Amino acid sequence: MSETKPLTTGQAARYCHVSQATIINWIKKGKLKAYATPGGHYRILLSDFLSFMETYRMPVDSTLRPSSRPRVLIVSDNPNGTGMVLAQTLQGSGRFDVAWAGNAYEAGVQVARLEPDAVVLDMTGTTLDCLSLCRWLRASSEGQPIAVLAVGAPEDEETARAAGADAYLPGAAVADGLETKLGALLALE
Repeated sequence: MSETKPLTTGQAARYCHVSQATIINWIKKGKLKAYATPGGHYRILLSDFLSFMETYRMPVDSTLRPSSRPRVLIVSDNPNGTGMVLAQTLQGSGRFDVAWAGNAYEAGVQVARLEPDAVVLDMTGTTLDCLSLCRWLRASSEGQPIAVLAVGAPEDEETARAAGADAYLPGAAVADGLETKLGALLALE
């Protein structure tokens, strides 16, 4: 979550596990610093929100903490196969903050919440409609586009690229080429 994109009262409420009305009450009582938009809606800077949570000893969601590492969302409904290899490879490198989505709905929620720098789509024998998800990512990404790396069978590369994947990695080469391919996509190399 960048400092330039403030939280809405609804987002703050979800992080604090309270109602939106409670957040507005805290703002009005001066407990939580916020500013009002011309339309009268409150916005909360991330630094002010983190300060508030620390002051009141509330647990801070790890997704709110600034990180210099790129955020990568793995979308796979195969946690015991290729999906697990993807996660272990990226987490083991220590170069990426990794999140997981097991279906298209979760992926949409995670994209909105985490604002990942890259999405890795596992197309290896899954029931996920990765091509539709890839097209959705291309159509819905505002500002900085999200890099999409598809992983699957060699014969699926052309279809994945036509759907909008920036790069493709054959499933058999995941352990060897994932970190390098993702690093190149995110200009980390």
